[in-house]
Amino acid sequence: MSEKTLVLERRAVFSGSADVGSAAAWAAFGLLMELGAGGGAPGASALAAGMRSGSVWIYAGGAVGAMLHGFPGGFTGLGGLVIAFAGRFIPRAKNVRINCVVQAVVAAAAAFFPACAEYVNPSSLLSGIIASVTAGVFAACVMLLNDRVTLRGFEPAENGDCALAALTAGIVFMTLGRLDLPPCNIGRLLACFFLMRTTGRRGAACGAVTAAAVVFGLCASGGAGGMESGSVCLAAVVSSCMCRFGKITRAVGTLFFGCALLLTAGAEGDSWRVFAELAAAGAAYIVIPQRKTAAECGITENSAALMMRERLNFAAGALSGVNSGLEAAADTLERRYCESLPQVADKAADRACRGCPNNMVCWGQKYELFHREFDRLVKTLRTGGELSVQSLSPMAAAECVNRDGVIRAVRKAYEQYLSASGEQQRIRELRRVYSGQLSSLSGILTDMGAAAGRIRTGSRSVERRAEKVLSECGLKNPAAFVTITKGGRMRLEAYGTGELTTEREYLGELLIRALGRELDLPEVSTSGGRVRVTAVQRAAMSAEIGACQLCRGKNRVCGDCFDSFTDPTGALYVVLSDGMGSGSRARIDSAMACSMASRLIKGGISLPAALEMVNTSLMVKSSDESYATLDICRLDLNSGECVIYKAGAAASYIKCSDRLLRACMSSSPAGTGGRLTVPAQKFRVSPGDMIIMATDGAALDEEWLSRELSRDERRTPQELSEYLARTARTAENGREDDISIIAVCVGR
Repeated sequence: MSEKTLVLERRAVFSGSADVGSAAAWAAFGLLMELGAGGGAPGASALAAGMRSGSVWIYAGGAVGAMLHGFPGGFTGLGGLVIAFAGRFIPRAKNVRINCVVQAVVAAAAAFFPACAEYVNPSSLLSGIIASVTAGVFAACVMLLNDRVTLRGFEPAENGDCALAALTAGIVFMTLGRLDLPPCNIGRLLACFFLMRTTGRRGAACGAVTAAAVVFGLCASGGAGGMESGSVCLAAVVSSCMCRFGKITRAVGTLFFGCALLLTAGAEGDSWRVFAELAAAGAAYIVIPQRKTAAECGITENSAALMMRERLNFAAGALSGVNSGLEAAADTLERRYCESLPQVADKAADRACRGCPNNMVCWGQKYELFHREFDRLVKTLRTGGELSVQSLSPMAAAECVNRDGVIRAVRKAYEQYLSASGEQQRIRELRRVYSGQLSSLSGILTDMGAAAGRIRTGSRSVERRAEKVLSECGLKNPAAFVTITKGGRMRLEAYGTGELTTEREYLGELLIRALGRELDLPEVSTSGGRVRVTAVQRAAMSAEIGACQLCRGKNRVCGDCFDSFTDPTGALYVVLSDGMGSGSRARIDSAMACSMASRLIKGGISLPAALEMVNTSLMVKSSDESYATLDICRLDLNSGECVIYKAGAAASYIKCSDRLLRACMSSSPAGTGGRLTVPAQKFRVSPGDMIIMATDGAALDEEWLSRELSRDERRTPQELSEYLARTARTAENGREDDISIIAVCVGR
């Protein structure tokens, strides 16, 4: 058994479970549908053919309703239920529309064949055909609507969901409207209750559209009365303006509006029954509880996002304060306690002349002579000269009785100065790296805080459906978060433990059905035992990437490294890094730079902060010189904005229509010391354009490249990158360095 079959079986078991309340509701619904069947209105068999969950109870209720019709009339309903039940053994296809067509045929057969004995004339046969067609359409609508609601919930903004719901409601009440009993009309009563709940949950606009379909169904039933049905449905919709005053007020308002509409229309015959129906529907609306939304419970997700933003910004400010305090303390200590060259001269003089018998004479009567002499000796060492007794000036040599001691003292003081300066320089470099890391971390927290404040969350029901899919695909304890970008695109971000048991392609199919949006292929990453799954709504454009790498000489390892991925906003990133030199050592540097940049950007960290982290990490990686270039292309496939970032990287080329644009900016590679400044250049691309990224081992002539990219010959990005790399290998520079070519083709 395949993993897809296992997942589908788990989904069927999960969706087939129902509590006692829902079982009773489905049984009652099947009973009412079967009691109102006939005259072109579908029965419980059509409802059972279109439903998956709860269908057993629909069969039970429908069977009871068929027996209440008596015999031999009840055999028609029972025969339809048997045909519908047999249709459940037909294998299900993967395509929902195919399943809808199959079940529509089953429902049509269940409505047509059991009633063959009643087709005694052409008009009855035509009525049977119409009833079977109506039953088939109803079953298809129920199955398609059930599939959408089960997987991703009902979306009022989707025209398809609204149309299916309206058509289904119209056919349902065409059946229920036939239940015209002496106390009341069941269809009108349920229509009033249903519209009161719908308008309370979805608003007056959605309720008005539903009311139009319900009124049409009640009128088509032939037993509900057009004036009475219109008054009841309109009263339920108009009373939605009183929702804020509570359920009791709204129920009374529905009764008042219904009576006013009936009196205005001049209805007399069934007015008392309509009053009873309005009162009963209002009482049911008051008594039957309704699940509250998050807003009604006082839960506001935006406030949580704003609180998180403020916390992150506060933490970023604290780190900035620590960094500023560290720099201030270091500057103060260096000014006060770091030795200068005059202090070195004074220290040497104190050491050499303290025990000398001529100390008072030399430093009392001839202070200027010996002060200048010690300064001169220190400067001689500073400029790289050598010291000996002959280095003393004639006047100082004539007066000094401890010439060897003076030279030794100056040398020792200067050696201590050099040692302290080297240690101070090392500490200063470590402090700069640490300060850079603090600054980067502060920037990361600030960026995360800004992103948290801009979050627009999706509905919790959508997140639950995504969690259900991930749980069935092997992820343990999944937590899904759905956000909406500024442009209205949906983004899913989910976390969990364990391991996914399905392929990414099939997981993407399940998430598309669950969320109701076309999504790109999900990105799955792991960190610290946690699994993260991200998926972004499909953009207006696509991109195909081809890459080719050639090693220098007989090397088996290429010193270049590249990666491609999508960031949390859905933008495509292509990262290319070239390590210093070639071979394994260069590969280590480039792989570290490329992987760090990719992981940080994937984690939602801004590009400047990520590059600074890469820069400082390369500096402290080893005692040897270690640096790598970074060539980063960020492509927004929704707007077409392309940004090229370069840190010591070679030129890139963008083929836009009939023009070849060149991106070449002067900058230092990562790891060379100092704060990393990465220049950027922006372009605008459209479907059919091409982006070429290369390392400095590939010398590409612009005119030749423009001609190659303008050829009518159709080549895939992979074929193009291989052709460009092989051509670059023949150049003089290409034989002396590793070569990497990446081709990105923008499509629709």
